[in-house]
Amino acid sequence: MGRSILIYANRQGDELKRTGDYMQCLAGVLSFKWLPLHLVSDADWDTLYDGAFFADVETVWEQVEAGEPTPHRERLHARIAGRCPVIRFPPYSGSFLWPFAGDDPRQAIDPNRYPWPDAVAAQLAGSGLSDDALFERYMRTTEERMPDLQQRLAADVARWTALDAIADLRLGAWVEARFRTTSLFHAPLRVTAPAIAHLMKLLLARTPILPSHLTQAAPAEVDLLLRFHAGQDLETVPIHPGVARRLDLTYYDPNATWRWHSHRWTFRQYMLRYIHWAEYIR
Repeated sequence: MGRSILIYANRQGDELKRTGDYMQCLAGVLSFKWLPLHLVSDADWDTLYDGAFFADVETVWEQVEAGEPTPHRERLHARIAGRCPVIRFPPYSGSFLWPFAGDDPRQAIDPNRYPWPDAVAAQLAGSGLSDDALFERYMRTTEERMPDLQQRLAADVARWTALDAIADLRLGAWVEARFRTTSLFHAPLRVTAPAIAHLMKLLLARTPILPSHLTQAAPAEVDLLLRFHAGQDLETVPIHPGVARRLDLTYYDPNATWRWHSHRWTFRQYMLRYIHWAEYIR
């Protein structure tokens, strides 16, 4: 029987798993499994994640959440109780970069077309304005309604600190020190390669089943694997230029294009498509 690391996490866990799968220094030594905490159902515990699934698990990387444990987390804890080390880590989150996230009634009909809602854009839908006038209205309205971004950042920092406090690893200070100079988020819960690499190296360093020579070799291989990787960029939500200016995001390029499935759009192109709820080729 082989040996595996189980990753219990949101979609950030899939990035960790895929990174581990491609690490040559771990080939034949460890495999990785991802149990998506946001997708698992009651039935899955008796089918996909039964006793056989856990038989070769020798370490668990568990992403923490605020609040009381969910029933699914309790099922996980029951399965692994006393049988292997558990390393708890916080999720990355960057909602402060998208201050106009809010309700969009169109998501009730088609939640997957544009899954990251913009409340101001939703209010402009169906206005009948030309694209030039529509974008000008969006920019004017968002500048008028721009919240205190330092206050929003402070709220996120408080959340990071609270999650760090219930985890074995800390991420909040690292994010706070780098978000202005390095792009870390493609969307509020979607991260770039530098964030993935940092977390992967922290987790490997804390994994007791790894022999010392692999613990020493792993960081360089992680950096090599991810040096040209974009991260979770399938649906990149462009950052508002006013947000970038107020937060002094030095990496920000107002003329950049941002990936959305098979497309690359500027901020203006993305916002107009979002307002029109336009279909696109995936």
